[in-house]
Order: sequence, then C-alpha cells, then structure tokens
Amino acid sequence: MKETIQRFTSLFGNNKRTSFEKTFSYLEEVGKILPNSKICFDLLKKLDFQTTDLESDALITIIHKIQFASNTNSYFYFYFPLVSHVLHYKPQYEKEILKYLIAPNFANGTSEIDEMISVIKGAMEFKLTENKFYLTKEGLYWILNELPKLEKQIQREIDVCWKELED
Repeated sequence: MKETIQRFTSLFGNNKRTSFEKTFSYLEEVGKILPNSKICFDLLKKLDFQTTDLESDALITIIHKIQFASNTNSYFYFYFPLVSHVLHYKPQYEKEILKYLIAPNFANGTSEIDEMISVIKGAMEFKLTENKFYLTKEGLYWILNELPKLEKQIQREIDVCWKELED
C-alpha cells in the first residue's frame, strides 16, 4: 500500500527524493548501461565518517570499475560530484581518486595548481547554476574548504599527467 501511495504522489510532483538521491540519480541512470555505476550508488548511500575501511575500499574499487568513457568535459562532470562527496568523508583516498578531477582538466590545457583549483571552482559554480542538486552539501564543502589545501596533491597529479604525456 505504501508503495502505491508513493507512486501515486510522485505522479503529481510530490516526489520525496532526498537531495543526495537527486545529486546521484545519474549513477542509477548510467547503471542501466554500466552496472558498476548502480553498485557505486548503492555503496555511496552508506558512506559517512563511520564507514569502515573495508566498505570504503569497496567503494573506491567500484569507482575505478565504472570506466565512464566520454570526452574530457563529460568525464570530469560525471566524476566531480562523486569524488568531492567521497573525499569529504574519506580524504585519505585522494591519491586514488583525485585524478578524476585533475586529468581531464589537464587534457583541456590546465597545468598550473592555482589555475586547476580555479577551473574546478568555476565548473562547480557553472553546474550549480544549472542544477542546485549537482553537488551534495558535503561535496560543496570539500571543494570550497579542502581542495585549496591540496596543492601538493594537485601538483602530484599534474606531474603524473605530464609523465604519461611524455611516455
């Protein structure tokens, strides 16, 4: 009966989806084509400061398995909400997933730390004007407060990109 009422009210725009679900609805949608994306959504729902290392490792592994293939901008915009949300709760994983934000911007010609931070913040502002649910409040906090502190880590990722370009 509860399901019937929820379905009925959703027809009239009373959908009670949380802002988290609105932010990551694209993971469920892409999950129809890339099943790891749906698995990622399910794991992401459980993420918080108390999430165990084992659960967090599983989430990071599945993020790598998504293998979203597209142009550099779409790739960046796909991973942006995901990476910022995860790193808010689990900053120790920046070495594993920060590359999803840095590499596509490097490929688009950004190779300086300050410029990289500026490009990422600009992308955030642009996407939030399009969709206020593009980022979670946790992801927004991370971008504004933590990303600027990661100069060494951003430089490391830029250096990796240069090395890959040279090879």
